Amino acid sequence: MKDNSSIENVSTPKGQPKDPLLSSTLNKNKNSEANLSSSDETRRVKDLEKELRAKEAEIDFLKEKLTNNQEIMLDVIEEKKELKKQIHDFEVKEVDLRLNNFRDLQRKHHKLEHRLFVTKNQLDEARQELEFRAKLIKDLEKRGVSDYILGRFPESLIEYNKRG
Repeated sequence: MKDNSSIENVSTPKGQPKDPLLSSTLNKNKNSEANLSSSDETRRVKDLEKELRAKEAEIDFLKEKLTNNQEIMLDVIEEKKELKKQIHDFEVKEVDLRLNNFRDLQRKHHKLEHRLFVTKNQLDEARQELEFRAKLIKDLEKRGVSDYILGRFPESLIEYNKRG
């Protein structure tokens, strides 16, 4: 405690030392503290500026990355739209192809139905003709000797001669 009182005796109540040697030492200390704090502040400002530049560079990098990602997303969205359009076009072509195949099959079916109808009609006509000729043959076989002598012919033969 005596040491503390001796320091107090050395300085004036205003904080000014009485001893000029001590006062110059204190001034040097204050100047060096001021210099130190000034250099600390300068160093601190430089560090903060460096950190600010790093953060700004990081922000710029992230902005660029965001822009690139947005461009990629827009490209993907555009490609998705194109793919949807292509899928739609292919589906339309597939439906059109199926419709054309159906129409071809329908046309072939109608053609076959027509051929069937024509063939059926021809067969019916041939059957009727065969039935008529079978009747003609029977009528000619039933014809007696008197019909030969008198020159009478069956009606089926007369009708046959009219057809031909």
